[in-house]
Amino acid sequence: MSICYALVVFAALNWAVFGTGAIRGSHLGQIAGGWLEADATVMAVPLVAQLPWFALMAGLGIYAVWQCMPTARHTDLHGKLRPWVLALVLLNALWLQLLQRDRMGFSLLFALLMLLVLTRIALMIDRTTLRNNMDRWITRSSFGLFTGWLVIIVLGEAAAWLAALGVDSNRLMFKGIAALVLLLVSLALCALTFKKPIGLYMNAGALWVVFWITIDRYTWQASSPLFAGVASVATLLLLLCLASAVRTRLRRLRDPQEPADGEPAA
Repeated sequence: MSICYALVVFAALNWAVFGTGAIRGSHLGQIAGGWLEADATVMAVPLVAQLPWFALMAGLGIYAVWQCMPTARHTDLHGKLRPWVLALVLLNALWLQLLQRDRMGFSLLFALLMLLVLTRIALMIDRTTLRNNMDRWITRSSFGLFTGWLVIIVLGEAAAWLAALGVDSNRLMFKGIAALVLLLVSLALCALTFKKPIGLYMNAGALWVVFWITIDRYTWQASSPLFAGVASVATLLLLLCLASAVRTRLRRLRDPQEPADGEPAA
């Protein structure tokens, strides 16, 4: 059963990678009518921030293989996760297919559904004690990094969708609201970094995108001192929280008497 499930997941991942043009070098800006290009809005995501998508797909593939292993095959958590992970990879492929066909509104809906599925997966992982270190790292990183990365990508797509509907993305109010939303989302991720074990991975996924958006706003055509300043604060907060959380986790790993990743010691 687990092997058949892994094959279905790989088929969906192949559809996303090969069926949407991603493997041929198409990036979000090229497959969304230009509304996601680097100079479209202040929330536009530069190409370098999009590249982790390939690594995230590889991570889901590694997880699909891992849940077939004897160590994980009979774990209740992985059995419960299977339908949700399958839904995730299918939504992921549909999201990119719709972007490629310039259906940004529908693609945004599918991206939001992906976030809901990832939230559900994160909650299920958080409520389960993972005793095996490899299980912890593979499971949490596969879905935590994807969640954090996708949250910021969705913000960028939402801003582009509003601009495509006719909202003036050059107005100060638009830039101010976008900056405020980015800061609030970053603060929420900072809180999760310390509150939930998987939050560390969410932070890292989001930090990569926010950092490159910030650099882009300082240097390229869609530059905005207001947005860049707020994005810099968001980047710094995410980085400080991530560094602090990593230091705390490493200290716990060195001391076997302390719980690792917020869990009871075995």
